[in-house]
Amino acid sequence: MALKAKIIVLIICGIFGVGIMVLLFAISENITHYHNRFIRRFPQHVAEEVHQMDLTYNSYYFAGSGNGKIYLGNYTAPLQVMVLDTALQTKTIYHIKLKQINLPFRGPQIRVNGKDFYVFEGMVPYVFKGAISDWSASLRINSGNHFSQLTPIDSVNMSVRFLSPKNGENRIGILNLTDTSKAKYNASLLQRQFDGKFDTDGNLLYNSSLNRIVYVYLYRNQYIVAQPNLKLDYRGKTIDTVSHADIQLIQLKNSNQKTFAVPPLVVNKLSAVAGKLLFVNSELPGMYESEDIWKRASIIDVYDLTDQTYRSSFPVYKITGKKMKAMFVYENKLYALIDQKIVCYKLRKYITQSYPVRD
Repeated sequence: MALKAKIIVLIICGIFGVGIMVLLFAISENITHYHNRFIRRFPQHVAEEVHQMDLTYNSYYFAGSGNGKIYLGNYTAPLQVMVLDTALQTKTIYHIKLKQINLPFRGPQIRVNGKDFYVFEGMVPYVFKGAISDWSASLRINSGNHFSQLTPIDSVNMSVRFLSPKNGENRIGILNLTDTSKAKYNASLLQRQFDGKFDTDGNLLYNSSLNRIVYVYLYRNQYIVAQPNLKLDYRGKTIDTVSHADIQLIQLKNSNQKTFAVPPLVVNKLSAVAGKLLFVNSELPGMYESEDIWKRASIIDVYDLTDQTYRSSFPVYKITGKKMKAMFVYENKLYALIDQKIVCYKLRKYITQSYPVRD
């Protein structure tokens, strides 16, 4: 009996030991993939919700800001623009008039920059330009390379993400509305990891305070800061540890196109710039962060573009169970689109520092 008991004890210990090993491995994998080895700073009262407005529909997107106003485009009404005051107390809807309408309109978008606005569609391609004084625009470009993103730099120069006609890879470039022959791009700004298209996907921004183009990758912990002449300033890193895009692709049947085999690991979902700061909506929890906060809110990480440092983080909470789908920063306020609402957060001096706080 004693021998049998010893054998039973040894078997139990062996099973228990294997179980512990499996558990430790699972925990290790969880830390590696979801709780990357970085620690966020969450100072209290960094962002305070001060205003909220019901937009009735959830199809709006941020088109720009200026003149003390926030401008929203509408995916389902592409030639409609909503103008809001910064306190979200008043709204006015305008309908854009295009002087040329014999183009294949599929999904045009709007951008507002100062007193000018632009209507564009990169897969045609075309760009209209007009003044917000009458919301009437004329055609400026209707030829050239296809592009997938556009953000104005000044009244004639647009920062764009071109699609290479040879292989469909992404290229950051400049489009001049007065002379299409001046369109140019820098093939080395975006760094290819395996296909140059999916792995270089990201958000194209322009920081008017620093006069810099900023590009934040979706699937890796990197962003790019470049001059308007497309000369690279530097490649910065977000605090997440995923440096290589975790993407699996499959070939579509009867097509030369590819798509995701499984949902990709998103690192930097949304981004915005203001003053000298970069705001990034991260999708990856850090160490010591509770699951509860990630279930209830979107987490925003703030970086200083002048010294490439991480400053701090803060949450933007869900509304009716929905997370933030877009964000925009104007002066000392962050605006978030959450379901059919727009919410305004006032950013405290701890974050804003470099530009004035206005009540």
